[in-house]
Amino acid sequence: MRGVPERTPIAFLNTGRPGRRKAFCKVGFVKHITTKKSQQTKERIRNTTSPNNIYIGKNFGVKLCDYFKFARAVEHAGERALVQCSFNCFRSFASMELSSSGKKLEMCPNAGGNSVESEVLSFEMLHRCFGAELLKTEMEVDYFPSGGAITDYTCRLFGITLGVSVTRAMKYKGQFDVEDATRLLTKKLNGILNATQNTMEDWHKQVLHVWAPSRHVADTVLIAYETTVHADVKANTVVMVTVTEVTNQYCSMFDNRKKRTIGQK
Repeated sequence: MRGVPERTPIAFLNTGRPGRRKAFCKVGFVKHITTKKSQQTKERIRNTTSPNNIYIGKNFGVKLCDYFKFARAVEHAGERALVQCSFNCFRSFASMELSSSGKKLEMCPNAGGNSVESEVLSFEMLHRCFGAELLKTEMEVDYFPSGGAITDYTCRLFGITLGVSVTRAMKYKGQFDVEDATRLLTKKLNGILNATQNTMEDWHKQVLHVWAPSRHVADTVLIAYETTVHADVKANTVVMVTVTEVTNQYCSMFDNRKKRTIGQK
């Protein structure tokens, strides 16, 4: 198996490489899931520990479990994975010092929807933590036939061209549950397959970046992914679920949740 590339960003601390001290965290678990398979998944989540990789910058901090799992899944065309990380804003989006590519994503028109902040921060996170380079914005990617699902941006990561689709897991009324997560993942993963089939670009695979407003929602997405989403829909897409707590005073990407429904950007 090909080794993990040596381009591991130096901004990450405690990378879990041989000879370095590893930090460990326990992933929270979701309550009130009744099916046997979900209960087994919940128990595995509760008991699983993984090395932490930590990025701290001016705008935000990121803690990622399973850095090497993410890198391996991105590198290998036939491999899929779901990884989780936490994202902590240190300042408001309006006052962040964005990269030149982040500013381009912010200023360029997209295909509609109120998703600019989540898309820009998605790229900024991949750029700051992994060295991603922006290739094309949403409206610069060509498709034939047109009119189907599209990706939000393309980038080069670990020397590989990727399509990245961004979504937010949220629910206005009631608790976000496995059914909601299954609906969201199925819609977005099917859209990724459609975009990959119709694109005129030559990307290696796609990443689905899911922003979650709490650890509960993130773990619910994980349970849905492992228990109810069909393998054909998952294909070789890498799913990254990022928790950014809505209790953080600088988190604003979920502020319009009253106007959104499950399955939208």
